[in-house]
Amino acid sequence: MTRTLMLGAAVLAAVAAAAPADAQRWNNHHSNNWRTIAVETVDGRDTDSIRVPGTARYRQMRVCVFGGPIQMRDVDVRFRNGGHQDIGTRSLMRAGTCTRNLDLRGAARDVSEVRLKYAPLARGWARPVVRVQVR
Repeated sequence: MTRTLMLGAAVLAAVAAAAPADAQRWNNHHSNNWRTIAVETVDGRDTDSIRVPGTARYRQMRVCVFGGPIQMRDVDVRFRNGGHQDIGTRSLMRAGTCTRNLDLRGAARDVSEVRLKYAPLARGWARPVVRVQVR
């Protein structure tokens, strides 16, 4: 019995360790210089805010969805200087897809928060995971 529990724990640990590595490999392989700066599991409401740590400056951004589809309506990018940029992105996003490249107005901008407006498409599925990527 103890041996079975230890084997189960070892398999679970191996799977947990492999999942981030697979996600990182996908991110590096498909990135074209994109860097993930925030990851959030959205809760299925029609809006979510994703805080972006740090103070780096970026020219472009995109939002990628994993784990379930959503109907993206709007992306509101908040900057550390108090400004914001509202970007309409009305599109169906299947799991594993990203928005178009979203140009940030002005010079390179310091993003502090990304507010999403969306409609989840699949009730009862795993909650979608959203990645904010920049370059």
